[in-house]
Amino acid sequence: MRIFKTIGIVVGMYTAALLAEVLVAGVTPDYEGGITLLVMLGFLGYLSPKVGYRGFDCFFALIPIYGIIYVFRIAYRVAFLPERDWSERNG
Repeated sequence: MRIFKTIGIVVGMYTAALLAEVLVAGVTPDYEGGITLLVMLGFLGYLSPKVGYRGFDCFFALIPIYGIIYVFRIAYRVAFLPERDWSERNG
């Protein structure tokens, strides 16, 4: 069940980011892209401190292969948030 929650969280983040991309691209005719990345970094920056990482660790998602692993690691921990076994990050 936790795997399905993890996949759902990742798909939800990517869907929200792509929806933001479509909305911005539809409004601005000379849009060149990039809002998807900002939305994903925003989600990860918000969720990272809740699962034991620092907020600026969201920039690990920019590393080509490790970024995918990082996104799934954060989503996996978010899916297990009620029964966490890690210490919460302060400040």
